[in-house]
Amino acid sequence: MNQYFATFTSGVQEIIGKRLQRFPRSELAVQELHDGLALFSSSLSINQLTELRFFNNIFLFMADLGQPGSIDAAAEVAMRADMSGLPPKAGFKIHTRQANQPVGLQNLQVLQQAVSSANGGIPDSFRPDIELLLWVRTDGRGLWGWQLPRPGFKTRKLEPGELRPELAHVMGLLASLDRKDTVLDPFAGYGAIVRECLQGFHCQEVVGVEYNEHLVPHLKSIPHVVAKHGDAARLPHIETRSIDRVITDPPWGRFEHATPTQLEHLYYEAMVQMHRVLRVKGCIVMLTSLDFIGKLASEIGFTTEKQYSVLVNGQKATLYKLRKLAA
Repeated sequence: MNQYFATFTSGVQEIIGKRLQRFPRSELAVQELHDGLALFSSSLSINQLTELRFFNNIFLFMADLGQPGSIDAAAEVAMRADMSGLPPKAGFKIHTRQANQPVGLQNLQVLQQAVSSANGGIPDSFRPDIELLLWVRTDGRGLWGWQLPRPGFKTRKLEPGELRPELAHVMGLLASLDRKDTVLDPFAGYGAIVRECLQGFHCQEVVGVEYNEHLVPHLKSIPHVVAKHGDAARLPHIETRSIDRVITDPPWGRFEHATPTQLEHLYYEAMVQMHRVLRVKGCIVMLTSLDFIGKLASEIGFTTEKQYSVLVNGQKATLYKLRKLAA
């Protein structure tokens, strides 16, 4: 079995850990699980691994660099690593990161020469065959790896404010989505969540409601989505107790010119409608940076089952799982 490390959304390691436990150990065995990082061995093919929708990036593990202290010290260790598994004569690009930021490397040419000696390839910054990562994490841990190819659904250009598909998948995992579920996103936007419910979980019915009329065509372009133009605070076209799961990323106030009072009122009215349309013991999975969700949930008739502090594009937010307990 080959060794790998993978990155994922910060703050959701409990969700990722539970998902990884579902693999037989003969296929995938976790060695370490940290905030935003999984180290594991796997017999799965590269194609099978790259299709794991909850990981941001996956790397073939080349070296654990310990606690190097700096990116240049990490490079000194990486030069001595076994790189014989790299594709022969592949042009390559080396990415260097300190914590979550790209950084310069004083001895980059020396590291490039070490890679060239190992695989016979040459540096290529424009159209590399393979990309390598030299990474010193926030916790000081240094890692050296070869990035596996990213599938098309992870490289699609996103619109401003659109949720990444990997995080949308994590939200589906938190909701325990099943193929038989009917799912609603009342703030569907460009459709990241409804698309993932269909493509990543194959749910039988997925409904997206969007208030901004110019976004509705984006929803309608997603095959098999039931796209509706409407107000999340009304939902007259959704039958009472007809929905198994609500998964949504409501406005945070970043792009909308709304006061905190207006946003709280919107959330309250929308959550009342979510309570109405959900079946008994149905749940909401919601991502937001606003801090009144727990209060509104208890007022309306939900209990907060789980909450996770996460980072989304560098901004602090909370991922909630709210359970409806009464009709």
